[in-house]
Amino acid sequence: MGLLDGLEKLITEHGSAAILKERIALANDKYAALERKASELEGVNIRLTRENDDLKEKLRNYEGQTAQRGGGGIDEVGQKLLLLLARGGDLRKEEMAGALGIGEQLAAFHIGELEAQQFINGYYSYMGPTTYGLAQEGRRYLVQRGLLK
Repeated sequence: MGLLDGLEKLITEHGSAAILKERIALANDKYAALERKASELEGVNIRLTRENDDLKEKLRNYEGQTAQRGGGGIDEVGQKLLLLLARGGDLRKEEMAGALGIGEQLAAFHIGELEAQQFINGYYSYMGPTTYGLAQEGRRYLVQRGLLK
């Protein structure tokens, strides 16, 4: 004798059998609805897992392409600029170019790249020249590569 058989016997012997039958039918309906919902969510989960895997693959490909182009990293001049700012504090573009022995336009290019990557901050003033300082991301870059002591 199964569990449901026992419940059915209880229902028929009990005085409010009709009420209990209705409640069991309602519980069965709710259970069926929950099973349908679980099945739908399982399908959504499978779809989202595939989509997530596709996005991860695209990100790996993008990062690989960026590394091949030299993007996302810093070249030797950029590293020297970061080290210069780490040692010397806020400096003007002309001071950085002179210290590294490079032209101001080349310095301006690298400064723009470093600023875009948030490795340095530009401090712009109406009253004086623009100066640049090392940002936390630049400091992190130098520390992770063992370039700061």
